Amino acid sequence: MDLSREEVADRLLARRGIGYDVPAEGYDELYGEEQLEKYSAIVSELEKEVAGISVVADVGCGTGLLGEYLRTLGFGGIYVGIDLASERLESAKRRADSSWMLIQADAEHLPLRSRSIDLVACVTVIHLLDVERAVREIVRVSRGYLAVTLLWKRLDLRDRLLQSIRRSAGEASMREILRSDLRDLIIVLSCDGGVTSNPSSTK
Repeated sequence: MDLSREEVADRLLARRGIGYDVPAEGYDELYGEEQLEKYSAIVSELEKEVAGISVVADVGCGTGLLGEYLRTLGFGGIYVGIDLASERLESAKRRADSSWMLIQADAEHLPLRSRSIDLVACVTVIHLLDVERAVREIVRVSRGYLAVTLLWKRLDLRDRLLQSIRRSAGEASMREILRSDLRDLIIVLSCDGGVTSNPSSTK
């Protein structure tokens, strides 16, 4: 039996036990401010490198909040939003411009070339995925930087996440951001190679 892209996506979401407590149109109102704080922390951490970033992939992009945030900062590059949920992508389309590419795809099997993305962001999504597979994919497609966030209430996954990053990224430079005003642990990683790992925490 042939299945449509949406049916395949729905089955994957169901298999992983992923459901949404609010419809796409209510997501921004409930969680938008919280997500913007995380984006701001990531951009601040990458302040010196931002000028060299021209392609951003947002893995688990939801309604495209990150893309809109980058646009307010004057980002003029390409934004690639990837999500399995079609209703989230439909909402993202309403704020998209000609520099956006929105793709319905699985974070564990990204339809992107290796080393094709300057910054790969995976914000408040990794706990819903197979950590090892997802990390392997986001490291594969990055040619510059990664930003991965993990919900504080899922810090039980922290060690597994860090181990997966080290296995996939080798001797990349990694920084951890822990701040009381954020609900996520933020990990920022440089994948440009040759730098000894040096995790740090910021209160």
